[in-house]
Amino acid sequence: MKRAQTLIILVIVGLSAALPLSAEPSATSVGLGFSFGAAFPQGSTANIPSAGASFDWGFYVNIPLISTFDITPSSELYKFGSQNATDVDMAFKFIVPLGDFDLFAGVSPGITTVADVLAPHVGLLGGGSFRLISNLDAFVQAKYNLLFEGSRNMGVFHVNVGMLFAF
Repeated sequence: MKRAQTLIILVIVGLSAALPLSAEPSATSVGLGFSFGAAFPQGSTANIPSAGASFDWGFYVNIPLISTFDITPSSELYKFGSQNATDVDMAFKFIVPLGDFDLFAGVSPGITTVADVLAPHVGLLGGGSFRLISNLDAFVQAKYNLLFEGSRNMGVFHVNVGMLFAF
């Protein structure tokens, strides 16, 4: 009986030591977010028609590696004319922390699908984010993707705002 009590006490002490001392998210907190905005496709290829502006929305995960560098896998959905398009990216963001406000710039290679077409793309992005409360940030971002499809390339300019919940 004494041995079981000692074991229980050790387990409780061990679990207590594993708990964080603060519920405040740190610079290394992983976050989940969503964004919405507009996409502006530019040009056309043999398989992808030209199109006007469309509503753009998506989800992302923000994974800080160090305080000034994040990787951010994301997916965005929008339209090329009447055809649905999806971008799946892996953004590499360089951060300039300014208190509760952060500036960022980066690159975002990925894949774009439009109907039956699967095209690789590479993008440049920039923006800023600011803390609303301890674990909720808001951001604005502009991104330009260059799609490589067929003999012609085409671009898509994205402008988004969104929210990020940090764990």
